[in-house]
Amino acid sequence: MERLRLGALELPNRVIMAPMTRLRSDVGLAPTELMAEYYAQRAGAGLIISEALAVRPFGAGFPDLAAIYTPEQQAGWGRVVRQVHAAGGRIAAQLFDVGLARAERPGAPPWWAVTDEVRPAMLSDDDIAGAVAGFERAARVVHDLGFDMIEMHASSGNLFDRFLRAATNARTDAYGGSLTGRLRLLNELLDRLQAVVGAGRLGLKLSPSAMVDGKPDPAGQAEFPAILQALSRRELAYVHVTRTTADDRERGSGPGLSFAQLRPHYRGTLLGAGDLSQGEAEVLVAERQIDGAVFGRLFIANPDLPARFAARAALNEPQRATFYSPGAAGLTDYPRLPG
Repeated sequence: MERLRLGALELPNRVIMAPMTRLRSDVGLAPTELMAEYYAQRAGAGLIISEALAVRPFGAGFPDLAAIYTPEQQAGWGRVVRQVHAAGGRIAAQLFDVGLARAERPGAPPWWAVTDEVRPAMLSDDDIAGAVAGFERAARVVHDLGFDMIEMHASSGNLFDRFLRAATNARTDAYGGSLTGRLRLLNELLDRLQAVVGAGRLGLKLSPSAMVDGKPDPAGQAEFPAILQALSRRELAYVHVTRTTADDRERGSGPGLSFAQLRPHYRGTLLGAGDLSQGEAEVLVAERQIDGAVFGRLFIANPDLPARFAARAALNEPQRATFYSPGAAGLTDYPRLPG
């Protein structure tokens, strides 16, 4: 797929690597040399979007997600950026925050905080201010480390996705109620991030078809077009949206919102994800339903995915058993095309 102007960047192709947590960080949640190799192997992507990076400590009950709030973590991500750039690539830092740190809970199952959700109404004004400040600090670090962009993570049912939805945002203050109120925190975060990284270097990820409490969001069909219309007034580098996948539909998501339904409501650059094949992506781009195609598992298994697409070459199959396992197996050992 041809070149793409993405904010301040000129991408050599429209094949984007999705943010994917791989749980390969060290005990201090810093990226290892192995992770730097993994990202650099995939530098042929038009843009790499990093796995989600926590801007503050997130406490107990979560897996060992990557983070960027300590000097050791920051040094590790600096190494990742340098190796990606040395290989000719471009990389965005996806930033997230869980909203409230969790204390140890004796006897709780592993990763209990993933299902024991933080809801917007649980946050005090001080909690919200702390989250905003955490994002601003992280943005300055990301800028100083040389990342090419920031992606604000407000998708997949995380806290900032929950702020947007009437079904999960029960606040009665200025951060809840109407859609304007539910958008307020996201707008404040985007303002802070953009003030640090400048025009054309800030993207946003949304999941318009994400479920709420195991069911389709009853207001999602009406509200996400309105959210995209509101975001069209901002000068974002892009908005990254996900469609439902076969796995989602098996879990009861319903059809969700298609790219064709979303596209008319956003005037800027739209990236689309959701188990796309090469053929689907080419059609969607040709029809201008999306401007760039985001691939996850295909990039796990094919470090040279854009080259394989260009050559119409066979693709390696991703091995699910190694998505989150330790070590190089399933991370850096997938074969590339010869030559």
